[in-house]
Amino acid sequence: MTSLTTHKRRLRAALMACAFGGALVASPALAQDSAVDPRLLVEQLVAEGIITQAQADRMIEKATVPVQQVQAAQAVPAPAPLPQAGVAADGTQTVTYVSPVVREQIKEDLKRELGQQAQAEGWSRPGETPEWTRRIQLYGDVRVRGEALRYDDANLDAFPNYGAINAGNPFNINDASPDYVGPPYINSLEDRQRFQLRARLGLKAQITDWITADLRIATGNGRSPISTNQTLGGDGTSNYGLWLDRASIRLAPVEGVAIDLGRFANPFWSSDLIFDNDMNFDGVALSAAGAVSDGVRLFGTLGAFPVFNTDLNFGTQNAPTLRDPDTGAETGTGRPFKSEDKYLFAAQAGIEFKPSDQVTLSLAGGYFHFDNIAGKVSEPCYWDELVCSTDITRPAFQQFGNTLFPIRNVIPNPNNIPQSPNNQYFGLASKFEILHVRGQVEYRPTNGFGVRLEGDFVKNLGWDRSTLMARAVNNLGPQITIPDPDNTNGTLTVDGPYEGGDTGWQARLTVGSLLNLAGAGAWQAKAGDWNANIAYRRLESDAVVDAFADSDFHIGGTNNRGWQIGGNYAIAKDTVLGFRWLAAEEIAGVPFSVDRGFIDLMTRF
Repeated sequence: MTSLTTHKRRLRAALMACAFGGALVASPALAQDSAVDPRLLVEQLVAEGIITQAQADRMIEKATVPVQQVQAAQAVPAPAPLPQAGVAADGTQTVTYVSPVVREQIKEDLKRELGQQAQAEGWSRPGETPEWTRRIQLYGDVRVRGEALRYDDANLDAFPNYGAINAGNPFNINDASPDYVGPPYINSLEDRQRFQLRARLGLKAQITDWITADLRIATGNGRSPISTNQTLGGDGTSNYGLWLDRASIRLAPVEGVAIDLGRFANPFWSSDLIFDNDMNFDGVALSAAGAVSDGVRLFGTLGAFPVFNTDLNFGTQNAPTLRDPDTGAETGTGRPFKSEDKYLFAAQAGIEFKPSDQVTLSLAGGYFHFDNIAGKVSEPCYWDELVCSTDITRPAFQQFGNTLFPIRNVIPNPNNIPQSPNNQYFGLASKFEILHVRGQVEYRPTNGFGVRLEGDFVKNLGWDRSTLMARAVNNLGPQITIPDPDNTNGTLTVDGPYEGGDTGWQARLTVGSLLNLAGAGAWQAKAGDWNANIAYRRLESDAVVDAFADSDFHIGGTNNRGWQIGGNYAIAKDTVLGFRWLAAEEIAGVPFSVDRGFIDLMTRF
């Protein structure tokens, strides 16, 4: 806009000069003794740099008229006296007269200069907007869902809700305590149904040719990192909250290479066996992809992602009190607890091969190392302490399936050991160092039809059966009877041994024209597009971190197996009606079977 301002100033100066010249010509007193030569006036304007020589030539050319026209104009009676031209003491500027010829010339010059400036900045072309708006893209989607959950009548009602315990106050596991109250339980018997809404609105801004920013807000019920569903009526029809779902900067310094920083979409080629389709990642990821020959493309991703960060004040408000181990008398004060930050370090490499235009083969392998994610036993912690040293090693969020163990090393009340409270949190019993292999074959004989067969395999290399058998409180076999060590003629009924595992796999077949709809990536549909799919999965208890696995299968998480069938139909452009039925059961532990049905109407823009 600087150049436009300069042009306006020049034209304004020209206007003042011409007006002054016009005033001289129009002045009767001056006309009696002398006359003003318009050509000399124009030449002076050029010399002063107010107008260019080309502009001066155009002004003279347009101001040249036949002599008869000039004589006719001179025959017109003189107008009434005009105010004196100039600038008053109060700053008021008076222009007494501008000739029609000069006025028209100024208007044309101003119109031309403004037009050139507007076209250069892109805001005067038909149908176009200012340049900065063309670097911003809005996107989003809305999904309305109806869901039914059907629980098998043979399920046992014996599944403590460890997620609720870890999200709240610690649970007293000593049922001999006078104030003992049983744990919260997961519903495993009563059928449920609900309606849910998911709405997401994003903005992508192209800062430069190699820097972009991405912001997205979304609905959601709260703490879940894997779902932005909002249950309708869940809060009594109150207003629903919006969350910051994504906020990231992408750097693409060279073609085929991208660095994402902040909170962004899953940078790995994976499935919901290991990461839910709605999950975003916090941290930094370096991705690269490129063709190495005709029909062959390599791709890969490296990343570091914080999973949990220790509160700056952890332990300072309730630092442990040092006491005499025999009497419990206080002997001093403690100190803040050390940090227990958790991270995911991951790497994946893959290859895509197109032997023909109709066939695409893809294969990738990845390693996902969750650092410091397993629970830790605390330092000795007295029965009445509010906070123990490793409380934050429990999961910040969890679903269902992973094996757990109590993490507090509680010192009981020496005055009443049998009835002393044992308030506990529960941490992950296994380490998680996950090997992931994914493959896919896609065949598209026509633009309107295709077939895709895909599969995943995961194995937790950090899992150790002997460690989990010694500490597990869940994923245990049916109860068994053993001899009572304190009574030679008696018996005891105890939980069976640990039955969990470290492996998982999934296979899915999809046919139709909407092959990308089931995944986490972007999709597009035109009216009449469709797909149908069938899948089977088996995911053992400690194969992956249950907090991040698919939230729709079984009751979300791990330790499940079963079938899924579904289909989708595009009723209009980018608007799809879909149906899925998932039948799943628990692998380790007592029976727990759940069937879930979904009807979805979704649209994107």
